[in-house]
Amino acid sequence: MKKQLFAIAGVLAAMAVALSGCSGSASATSSGGTTKMVIAEPVHGIGYLPLYAAIDQGYFSKEGLDVQTTTLTGGAHVNAVLSNNAWGFIGGIESAAIANAKGAQLEAVAGVVDRANVYWVARKGVSIDPDDIAGSLKGLRIAASRHGGSVEIDTLYELKQLGLDPSKDVKIINNDVSGSELSLLKSGQADIAATSEPVLGQGVSQGVWGEPFVSLPEALGKFAYSDIVTSKANVKKDPEAVRKFVKALSEGMDYVISNHDGAEKIAEKEFPNMQPAVITSTLDRTYKDKFWDGVDITDAALKVDLTVAREAGLLEDSSNPATAKNILDLSFIPKSK
Repeated sequence: MKKQLFAIAGVLAAMAVALSGCSGSASATSSGGTTKMVIAEPVHGIGYLPLYAAIDQGYFSKEGLDVQTTTLTGGAHVNAVLSNNAWGFIGGIESAAIANAKGAQLEAVAGVVDRANVYWVARKGVSIDPDDIAGSLKGLRIAASRHGGSVEIDTLYELKQLGLDPSKDVKIINNDVSGSELSLLKSGQADIAATSEPVLGQGVSQGVWGEPFVSLPEALGKFAYSDIVTSKANVKKDPEAVRKFVKALSEGMDYVISNHDGAEKIAEKEFPNMQPAVITSTLDRTYKDKFWDGVDITDAALKVDLTVAREAGLLEDSSNPATAKNILDLSFIPKSK
């Protein structure tokens, strides 16, 4: 747990390769009246569909923005912003809080995913008693994604809520590559996966696991799970670019909320290797679990996120606690009509 989460060394080479397809400096740059912005994502996830929709539907272009995404694993999405190789990242505010506790100056400017995209599933053949989940989990191996990531943080918190000691009662297996929990359970190297959509739906369709026995969107409620985070320096340097970005993102959010068929078509473009039936079931679950509810971030949703990270033992900010005042800038959120 004491492992430093966002060390720059060792990830810059990987970032350079991943960012090589992006135009110019990955922080905001202007050329010919268009401002180019790179958003680093820790995974290519179905929850980020409002961002993809804003790109696909031309909402960013209409604002004079050329927004590109790049997938950087292992915490490199945060490092990309810290090293000015990306304008922003999409991910948990707790990641910004952890970085700020080490001296960074990051803040969230808009929300994207309003519920924890984390579900617990059991490998076929592993029995979980719904009336004694804690007892069923004792001694089992849990694939919990990368160390310090939102999936692991939420899982550690929920284990503690069940009265379990994550360091003694279960074995946490960290897997830096999104989706590798499929192979870990398929090969018998793990018994339980803390997984996210769309990997959840893929595992169900392949028969690796059944339906979730724990749904953290339900257990944790409204939650600032994935948000757009940038540096305070970027906001100060070009607040108009931030305003345009958030406006276009809000339009993308409205699109996926109101246009389920259109959202499914965009998902098919973003996840071409997924079976259409899996995309449909994934989106059905996403809508049912209320992942999207506008780009605003409420104080209550932020409090849940930070509380989970602190109690999980990953956010240590007692000397300078993250608060809505110092880690949110919601002045760019479009006013309700």
